[in-house]
Amino acid sequence: AIGENNLPNIFVPPLLMMWTKKAKINALDRTLLPLMESLASITMVVGMNYQPWALQTFDTAMIMINSCLMILSCTEFSDEEADPIICATDIIDGLVEGLGPNFAELLPSSPQWGELFLSVLKTLTGHEVDGVRMSAFALMGDIAKNCPTVIQEGMAELLNEAIACIDPLYPSVCNNAVWSIGEVCVKCVGNPASLQPYYEEIVQSLVSILMEAEYSGSSLTGLVENAASTMGRLAKVNPAFVASDLPRFLNRWSDGCAKIDNLTERRDAFEGFMLSVQTNPQSIMTASANVSDTITAILFAVLSWHVPSDNLDANMLSGKYVFEPFPQDHSDLCESLRVFLHHLKDMVGLEVWNAVQNNMPVNVRRLFREIYAFG
Repeated sequence: AIGENNLPNIFVPPLLMMWTKKAKINALDRTLLPLMESLASITMVVGMNYQPWALQTFDTAMIMINSCLMILSCTEFSDEEADPIICATDIIDGLVEGLGPNFAELLPSSPQWGELFLSVLKTLTGHEVDGVRMSAFALMGDIAKNCPTVIQEGMAELLNEAIACIDPLYPSVCNNAVWSIGEVCVKCVGNPASLQPYYEEIVQSLVSILMEAEYSGSSLTGLVENAASTMGRLAKVNPAFVASDLPRFLNRWSDGCAKIDNLTERRDAFEGFMLSVQTNPQSIMTASANVSDTITAILFAVLSWHVPSDNLDANMLSGKYVFEPFPQDHSDLCESLRVFLHHLKDMVGLEVWNAVQNNMPVNVRRLFREIYAFG
């Protein structure tokens, strides 16, 4: 609502004036942080209606980032003192999300900062403060998603920085780095050569996250899901990137796929998973000591598409039947999964398949009978 009609003309100019005036006096002024956080949300929510102020906002954010980087480079500083850099980066990210592809057209209209933007972004992704890197990778991912040409020339350095930051010891930075790589992968479908130099490191880093969750007992909330999604997106670029090492992490990848909330990211994860298995079908037989465990993991991952988001009661497996149909917007994926599962059944044989199916709760058996045509 705040972006409709004439409303932005009422509140945006005074906010920008206040920010610009105070930032010129002291770029590190912490009283600016709430205002900047508000502007980051406003730029995103107002969207295309924010265009009249987009250039001023971009230039002011870049001036602030540059000033803070210069000031802090001359002295020792605490992480908190880098907060203005984080907020200014988030404002630019809001512009990217709000303007979408049109953000690419904004840069040439800034004579001072347009050509320097990519260099500054690379600096931020390698910054020593975790929060700066976290915001920088969020910005990188949103640019890859909305206007990838903006970062095309610096892609090698940005990817190397993102890969270097895949470290679960720093979960927030790691999460955004993994997600940003996934968004880059989406734009590389049909052009696998662009990821050829990086895929081995990406795969090994993602496998480490998936296996870390298993061995540490930690859920690494959000990180496993992002790793599963990004692995799928990489596989969609070229399943051979992922398939050779698949037996080592196939079951953990299945578990990660089941946890993804965002349907687009979950779809990419499942599509990449199926492509990888089809490229290395023997992985089904060697992923665990007992092939039944692998089939069970895959079936319960598929089940996640039918679990109602507002009902996570464990009784749904055997109590009242509450499973939902496959999302209509993804009906083609449902058919692909049906074919894929029947191929798995043929591969492992009727004895193994029936043993797995008979051990499943009654409502799960019903679901696979009605939706996926298993007797």
